[in-house]
Amino acid sequence: MNDSDQIYPTRDIHHYKNLTSWPEFTIYDKTIDGLIPSTRLDNWEDFHSVVKSYRNDEEGAEYIYRGQHNFKWELQPSLDRLISGAIKEEFAKKQIRNFKLSIRGRVPDNAILHEQEEELWAIGQHHGLATPLLDWTMAPYVALFFAFVNEDPDSWVDKDGNPTNYSRSIYILNKSFIEDLIEDEYTDPLVDGYPKIVEPSKDDHGRLVNQAGLFTQAPYGETIESAVLRALVDSEVDVDDPTEVSKYICKLHLPNSKEIRRDCLLHLRKMNIHHASLFPDVIGASGYCNDLISEYIEKHKSSSTNTIKNNVIIENRNSNEIVSKDKVRKEYVINETNKILKKLISSLLVIDNVEKSVNESQLKTVSKKALEFIEEKAGVDWYVRDSQISRLKNIIRRNLKRVAYPDDFISEAAHSLAHEIAKMSFEKERDSKVSQSSTFKRVWGSTEA
Repeated sequence: MNDSDQIYPTRDIHHYKNLTSWPEFTIYDKTIDGLIPSTRLDNWEDFHSVVKSYRNDEEGAEYIYRGQHNFKWELQPSLDRLISGAIKEEFAKKQIRNFKLSIRGRVPDNAILHEQEEELWAIGQHHGLATPLLDWTMAPYVALFFAFVNEDPDSWVDKDGNPTNYSRSIYILNKSFIEDLIEDEYTDPLVDGYPKIVEPSKDDHGRLVNQAGLFTQAPYGETIESAVLRALVDSEVDVDDPTEVSKYICKLHLPNSKEIRRDCLLHLRKMNIHHASLFPDVIGASGYCNDLISEYIEKHKSSSTNTIKNNVIIENRNSNEIVSKDKVRKEYVINETNKILKKLISSLLVIDNVEKSVNESQLKTVSKKALEFIEEKAGVDWYVRDSQISRLKNIIRRNLKRVAYPDDFISEAAHSLAHEIAKMSFEKERDSKVSQSSTFKRVWGSTEA
């Protein structure tokens, strides 16, 4: 067969789909994954199998994990990113010296100025200093959280507006192997060109403890990837065998979408993995509240869609039925003199001969109960908030049952009364709530009183 006759596999635009599925590893695209063996998970739930596999490692090795938002991001500390490459020792020394000078008088205990360099780097890392340290965690699901916690920016799209961050990634590193590179307590692996595990003794804010956090540091002029591969070569490990190298360092690609992200974070919250638990400070509390309100808004959007669908059905009833209701309301004599109550009672007349089942006094009682809720509990703009609309309808339905209103028409009557009260509330607040007009129309189908 000639070269021109050979058939090559079609490359999928979604990088992770070109990779072998877990637990098989490959080196497919060095421009994205470098020389780190990579694999794909078909869904984030498959991560459970990964955790089980590394937890039950036959050799008893300990592993650490790092979640990253974008599948193209390298294992690159913040100081390296400033120069787009492995940091030189000269720059690092300049950075740590400036940090020492700048925090004088700004920290409660000046003793930290005399801490070992790696301790200072760790303190600086917590406070936003660009450092040669890279964050990792002993807890795999914490890494999963950090892989999915941030939403994709609106700018991460192609010219047609399609998302380009096809997958999130999690790196796994053999901690035991890195620690074994230290022959004795006086040996500094960085001097030998090997990576180093950094576990600070100080954690004033509790984040490292809550996140089971630690750091790695690569030798100056090296990346963590190149330093690990150097150590593997010196340890007689076959670095040309992705399966073998994956025992020491590897990269997982997890499919990414808004729905996948939401589902994953909800699951993690049930495991008590969220901003508030991982960041025991005001920043963590704020992040946790942001997550909760985002979830609430998402649910609100969904329920609004359902409300619209239900209202379309109700609003689109045939004209004969509407005429019939008008006829019923004209034939039913209402003696109530209060205009508001009279209008509300009238809204409950959705069937013929309703007076055979309930009297005006009973309908007035139901109407008053509904008004009490609006005045005392519903709050501002209740008529465009699905949760409050549902509460009102539940109250009306319960009270209609108590007065023996015909069961088959209770839901219809509840909607009719709720709609009438909503229109009244809307009209009352219209002058100060002009912006709610379109929202009211979307929820109820009309702004006509």
